[in-house]
Amino acid sequence: MEDILSLSIGILRERKVRAALTILGVMIGPAALVSIVGATRGYMNVISEQLTSLGQNTIVVFPAKGYELSNTDMDRLRRIPGVVYVTAFYQSVGEFRKLDGEETRVQVYAIDLTVLMKAIGGLEVEEGSIPPSKAYTSCLVGSELVTSSKSGAKLYGVGSAITVRIPIIESENVKLKISSFRIAGILKPYGTIMIVNPDRSIFLPLDAGPSMLGQKRYTGIFLVAGSPDRVEYIVSRIRDLYGDYLDIISIKQIAKTVNNVMKILDILLFSTSSISFAVAVTGVMATMFTSVMERTKEIGVMKALGFTNRQVMLLILSESLIISLIGGIIGVAAGVIGSYILTNRSLTIVEGIAIVATPIISIDLVLSAILLSLSVGMVGGLLPALRASKLQPVEALRYE
Repeated sequence: MEDILSLSIGILRERKVRAALTILGVMIGPAALVSIVGATRGYMNVISEQLTSLGQNTIVVFPAKGYELSNTDMDRLRRIPGVVYVTAFYQSVGEFRKLDGEETRVQVYAIDLTVLMKAIGGLEVEEGSIPPSKAYTSCLVGSELVTSSKSGAKLYGVGSAITVRIPIIESENVKLKISSFRIAGILKPYGTIMIVNPDRSIFLPLDAGPSMLGQKRYTGIFLVAGSPDRVEYIVSRIRDLYGDYLDIISIKQIAKTVNNVMKILDILLFSTSSISFAVAVTGVMATMFTSVMERTKEIGVMKALGFTNRQVMLLILSESLIISLIGGIIGVAAGVIGSYILTNRSLTIVEGIAIVATPIISIDLVLSAILLSLSVGMVGGLLPALRASKLQPVEALRYE
């Protein structure tokens, strides 16, 4: 077997250009598979982790069909068995100009800040403290808003004043209201989640909604269940109470759906990327058929010297397998680099919400790419190997 491998490697060295082109055709498959699947798994993993961090026991409801939420709704939802915390919230989008001149859009929320800290798992105050409920002009701010995105220098501290332009609807007209807030606390860097981006948000006490945001109606209501096991029951009870008049977002259900989508997407991407392996089979097969034709006399001499059909077949197969193995290894390496290139830029879902991910290159993905590459060599080299093994020495020696 060692002699056959040595002979195969020597033959490939003699035909370097053809072998290199065939290897290039083989490497496209594993490169595409590893880069696309690795990058996609990285993004989906970040989405799944962020949904989990938001809290599997968090439920958010929004009014639908012109329905208006009120304190009565909060009391009604609070009485549902399993609900631990309930808070309404106001939401608006503002324009914020930093001290360094950078302008950015920010989400401004008026919410019970104590419940907010419980609803979003891992959300912590890095500096300062949570402002009291009656401190309408005091706020918590995200980490990105107090630092310069250009230099990374800190622009604001606890006690600093910030000014935000907030659109307010008056008599069907929209005007910008300039509101100033005092920073009571700065949040630790958190990262983007699907519903809210704490790093680029301003959080005010709930009672500040009407006066500071100019809103008379609640945007929605946050509910926190005692445990994730109670979420489905609570969602069911809300549907029974309100029917289609409330839109319900259950973080647990979203996370479950995302996980199912991840599995399906993983299979689809794997299948789609595998098509390039089928193309590589024809390339390997063409190369090996050409090699067999060029070496017909050589094969005849080998058989005349005592080489068996099995040895000749193994010789041709070993050549195609070596080509595929080299192509697979180079393809995997190129795929790893490609996956980092694909995830080099953040993926923007909606304005203000972007995901930064690191590709997930698992052992099973690498092994799958290598095994598929070897299967390309096996399938592509099988017919040429069979043809070479069946050549008769006399006929092979007469071949021109």
